[in-house]
Amino acid sequence: MQTEQTKVWILDDEWLTHDKEREIYGKHGIEIKVTRSDKLYEDFETFGKDADGIVAQIGFELKGDIISQLDNCKIIASSGVGFNHVDLKAAEAKGIYVTNLADYCIGEVSDHTVALALTIVRRLRAYNEQIKQGEWNPLDTLPIHRLKGRTVGLLGFGRIAKEVARKFKVFDVNVIAHDGFLPEEVFKEHDVESVSLDELMERSNILSLHVPLTKETEGMLDYNRLKQMQAGSFIVNTCRGAIINEADLARAIKEGHIAGAGLDVLVEEPPSKDLELLHMDEVFVTPHSSYVSVESEHELRTRTSLNVIDAINGKVPDFVQNNVK
Repeated sequence: MQTEQTKVWILDDEWLTHDKEREIYGKHGIEIKVTRSDKLYEDFETFGKDADGIVAQIGFELKGDIISQLDNCKIIASSGVGFNHVDLKAAEAKGIYVTNLADYCIGEVSDHTVALALTIVRRLRAYNEQIKQGEWNPLDTLPIHRLKGRTVGLLGFGRIAKEVARKFKVFDVNVIAHDGFLPEEVFKEHDVESVSLDELMERSNILSLHVPLTKETEGMLDYNRLKQMQAGSFIVNTCRGAIINEADLARAIKEGHIAGAGLDVLVEEPPSKDLELLHMDEVFVTPHSSYVSVESEHELRTRTSLNVIDAINGKVPDFVQNNVK
């Protein structure tokens, strides 16, 4: 049981209630405070600076200016898979664990990935808009190609990409992947062909992105990379928006080289209403929602809370992303 002074600071702009967290932390005598982004620095001074643990949604940038002042904090837990919003080195210097929930929402994101691919390849948005306009013409959105025999390329081959590969094989497609951090045996185990980045771009009819946002991956799908793809190819992104140069993608679509894109993530979220991709018939966008289900939300809230409590109690938490000794 924790003392009354034990505190967990929750940074979240998304969920309206935090009853599950209050229940879990309450059982351990832990006080919590939920902060929206407009109150970040105000609440930091009155509560966060003394917190024993922090839970941070992806939209909150936790950099050295805040982390350097955390003298009680044992853990900064990302409430999701991504953790690029937290300065790992600054946390490491303070002896603070940075964690995520790396094996969470694999089913949801892989389902969403396949759903986006089917939506753009089968031109479902165009058909739906046509019907809303009072028209009825199944042939006005051609060309539509059958999936069988097409090649699905996966950029990155982590937990989610492996599940995407398994689900796509139902459609009798060829699946290839590029991931420079994995041995050949991993690809063979999942019956997926390992290829170079150039080959991935050149052979993929549908390219699905599954890499973290790093200095190396930011903007890596620029105009030159997109032009490597076969004319009429599609792109699906359920990882991080900044992997794609959005202006270059819009250009490649307007030129007719890229046939369409299914995007669950964007560089700026929420995006400006002027973002060109939002107004293109070939592009289908969802609001960074691939992780969403009743079950995944319950899992995320519960497991993140328990991971924070473990760290506060002196245990090494799960999914540590920095080098804390």
